[in-house]
This record gives sequence, C-alpha cells and structure tokens, in this order.
Amino acid sequence: MTFMAPIAVPATVTERREDERYRRVLATGKLNLDGCEMFCFVRDLSVGGAKIETLTVPVIGQQLQFEMRGLGPCTARVVWNRGFLVGLAFDSPQDLATVSDRGTRQGYCARAPRFATNRLAQFRVAGSMVAVELVDLSAGGARLRGAGLIRPDTPGCLILDGIPPRAGFVRWTRDGDIGFKFAPILDLPTLMQILR
Repeated sequence: MTFMAPIAVPATVTERREDERYRRVLATGKLNLDGCEMFCFVRDLSVGGAKIETLTVPVIGQQLQFEMRGLGPCTARVVWNRGFLVGLAFDSPQDLATVSDRGTRQGYCARAPRFATNRLAQFRVAGSMVAVELVDLSAGGARLRGAGLIRPDTPGCLILDGIPPRAGFVRWTRDGDIGFKFAPILDLPTLMQILR
C-alpha cells in the first residue's frame, strides 16, 4: 500500500480586493467605451469594483462608463481580463445600497440600464398590428415610437425578428412614445440576441 504525503495548505488565503464582494449578482449591465454601448453580465460587485462578463473585451487600463440597476453611470478602469471575464476598478467608491433599492427612497427608482437601438418591430395592440421603432430596451421593457395614442395598462405584444413575440402592457405614454413593460421580463440570452 502506498501513502501520499499530505499537501500543505496555507492557513489563510490572501484576498486581493479590500472591499467585501457581493457574489452571485448576475444582473445586466452596460458599458460605454468611447461612445459605444456594450452589454455585460455583472458577476461580482463591491464598493470598489466589479467582475463582469462581456463578449467585447476591453483592454487592461482602458477607462469606461459602467452602469447597472441602481448604480451608475460611474467611471471605471479595466484592471484584468481572462477570456470574457473582466475586472473593473471604480474611480470612486460606490453606494451599493442603491443596487437593491427598488424605489423605497423618496424620488428614486432603481432601474435596469437602457440600451439605445433603432430596430423596427411590430406591435399588436387592441386587435391591430402597428409598425413601431424600438427606441431603447432593457430586460424589463422597451420604449416604442409610432404606436399612436394608447392608454396605460393596455395589454399588447411586441414582435421582433428572431425572437418569440413578447407579451406585456403599456406603462406610460409621452410625446408619441410609449413605455412597454414585458411580462415576464426578458431572459438574458434573449436580451443579448436582440442587442447584437
């Protein structure tokens, strides 16, 4: 019988980051690099930085704007990248209480970042089909232009090429645009597919 020598394990593991991490965030985020908007997943978050996953990997040392629900936009710098994972360091500490705040403070409503788009779509509402412009989009909803006057709380369905029709209802109307809330919200792969 052969015995293996025990492996020495260090008593403590040194943490590179001084700030407490909030693991398993898995939220959508937005990067703005030189005027170009990019989608990302937020994997870890602390007051001093974030670990994100993105298909377009910025270069170490680059500065960018970072935004997610309840946070930002704030300036950050890329400190590392491994594959599609990227480490960001914020230029100043961030208040993470706002990340989970869904509107409990007066005058504040945490919302997911919006992505500008100029896609055309079809909007089915009140038995009619209307051509609309998709002005911006988040996991929770979209801003549509060209749908006409529609009362809030009216159910509808947004039809985009390449994804199944998305049901929801009108949240607001303003200056010829409507806010359409998805029910349920978009899953992350579908959101990425629309934004490609």
